[in-house]
Order: sequence, then C-alpha cells, then structure tokens
Amino acid sequence: AGLLIVAAWRMVDREALLYSVRATRFDAIIIGSTAFAAVFISVEFCILIGVILSFLLAVPRAGRMLLSEFVVANDQGHVHERFKNDEPDPQLLIFGLEGEMFFGAGPALEAHLDEMEDRLTETTRVLVLRVKRARNPDAVGTHMIDGFVRRVHARGVHVLLCGVRDELHRVFLKTGLVALIHPDHVFREQAVRQTSTAEAVLYAKKLLTNDP
Repeated sequence: AGLLIVAAWRMVDREALLYSVRATRFDAIIIGSTAFAAVFISVEFCILIGVILSFLLAVPRAGRMLLSEFVVANDQGHVHERFKNDEPDPQLLIFGLEGEMFFGAGPALEAHLDEMEDRLTETTRVLVLRVKRARNPDAVGTHMIDGFVRRVHARGVHVLLCGVRDELHRVFLKTGLVALIHPDHVFREQAVRQTSTAEAVLYAKKLLTNDP
C-alpha cells in the first residue's frame, strides 16, 4: 500500500496541474470532474468521463459566432468595419459572419440572422453577406441561411454572398442555396484580400443603379 501511494504521488505533475487549473474555468472543471470520478466512481472510467465531459462542454464554446458590419470606404468598393460614427448606406447593408456554422452555433447564428433582418428598411435594396471567416457548415447552419435568404428575397432585397471559400461553395451548391441566391450573386474567395468583397459591392452598386 505504501509503494502504491508513493507511486501514485509521483505520477502527479503538480506544476502542470496548478497551471491547468489556473488557466481557464473550462480546464478546472474537466480536471476536477476527472479527479472526482477517479475517487468516487471508478479509476477505469474516470478518463472516459473526463473526455466525454470535455466534448459536451466544448460544443457551446466552439459554437460561438460573431457578426460584424461593414461600410463602403471608397468608389472602388473597398470596405472596412463600421466605426461608431460611420453612417451605413440605407440602400446597401454589408455584414460579415465569423465562426462555426455547425449545429452548435445554431442559437448564435439565428440571433445574428434576425439582427440583420431587423436592420432592413423600406429603402434597403441589397444585402451583402461576407462569409470568408465562416467555417464547417452543416445542414442546420445551411438551412438557417436558406430560410434567411428566402425571407429577405420576399422583402424585395437582393442577397449577395462574398468571400465564399471552396468548402462553403460545395455545401451551398449541393443544398441548392447557390441556385436560390443566383450564381451571379455568389462571389468566390480570391487570393487577394477583400477582392471578392469589392466585387460584390461594385455589383451591388450596379443593381442599385438599374433598380427603378
């Protein structure tokens, strides 16, 4: 028994343990739960319990999504993130989504889509959605975008997607989202930074010019 106690004591890396506990609450919960399971449940299953718990806690953390608003900086279609004093063009709204587009981000994505929809006015004619930093789309995220596009179209507003990387384009193509939006309104990501965004903004201005 004494040898087992000494061996177990030496197996613990106390410096790494304290570092992990101090790092984040997430790490502290995982370590505390694994230790609790080892003492009160079973040594054989404590690691498995810790791994499962880490997955359950990681899904909401990975499901975070951010929404940014952009404004046109010049006549060439260059944009920058909207500052507090910037006045967006009421006819042309530009937003960007950043984060995961899988089921774990469903609540955040739905809230951002509702926020964009609430910003539409009677004078809004084009909404540009930048998805360069959106990742890992699945059926849930794509279906939410699909419903959003249909509602915006019903209000007489064009939707342009820009910064569409190959991964997103394949999923959007298979699910019919590209056909719903219209292939000419989907701008693929380019090697030069913000090129697809500039192309989408210039195309949006053409739509506004031709809109009676």
